[in-house]
Amino acid sequence: MATEHQPDADPGPTDPATLTPRGAARRRFTRAGVAASGVLLTLQSQPGMASEVCTTPSGFLSGGLQSFRGPKPVCGGRNARYWASHSWPTGCSKDALFARVFACNATASKSYGSATQLAIIQGKSWDTNNIGKLLMACYLNVRAGISTFQTVPMLQKIWSEYQNKGYYTPTAGVRWNAAQIANYLQRTME
Repeated sequence: MATEHQPDADPGPTDPATLTPRGAARRRFTRAGVAASGVLLTLQSQPGMASEVCTTPSGFLSGGLQSFRGPKPVCGGRNARYWASHSWPTGCSKDALFARVFACNATASKSYGSATQLAIIQGKSWDTNNIGKLLMACYLNVRAGISTFQTVPMLQKIWSEYQNKGYYTPTAGVRWNAAQIANYLQRTME
């Protein structure tokens, strides 16, 4: 692009009296870009206590562009703190093992597999980046019908890939590490 900085290019004259009209145009463009970015940031801001992301992981990669077939998704997910102290959706049990919903491999079964769903929601020191905690909250949101853009199989796929590979692939050629998975999940709830 013409406006990008070229590290090997001659920076040109620095005396304002000798600056070219092209340089002045670039400065005006840059100032306009900075001013416009404030407008864009204002348009993108979300109200407090609202989910920031109401889309699938691959949709999240599309920069929030959303296209829906059928009814608009419900996006009112609650966080783990909420679920730790409130009633759970019908058919969900705080005493059930995490592995009942999210199958655990031999390594994960020593920690996640032997913990109750409530224990995971409350948080465990070995739950790196709170992946289990966030997945459990998302699962409860789906089961409660307050998060319709996610599905139980989608959440199970995220868990399966993460525990078996150490990352999740939301789309071909893209790998999310634990922090990126947690970022996505966290932003789907209040």
